[in-house]
Amino acid sequence: MRPPSHPPPPRPAPERPTVPTRPSPEDTVPTTHQVLVNHEGQYALYPATRETPDGWTPAGFDGTEDECAGFVDAHWPDTRPLSLRGA
Repeated sequence: MRPPSHPPPPRPAPERPTVPTRPSPEDTVPTTHQVLVNHEGQYALYPATRETPDGWTPAGFDGTEDECAGFVDAHWPDTRPLSLRGA
């Protein structure tokens, strides 16, 4: 009599073909960013070529993404919204 056999290991899932995607122009072309600020004193980086979204105001600084991030780091030390800072 044969010893009980173990079930075969599960088959690996078939690989899905990858669909090539086109990179966004923002991913391939250096983009000038602007720093925006909202009514809660929160900062954001946004492509300078796009229209400013509702609820945001330009903070008066444009540059590379790294330059804008440096501006935000220097001007936004307390990242809590204004409504929570006084609490």
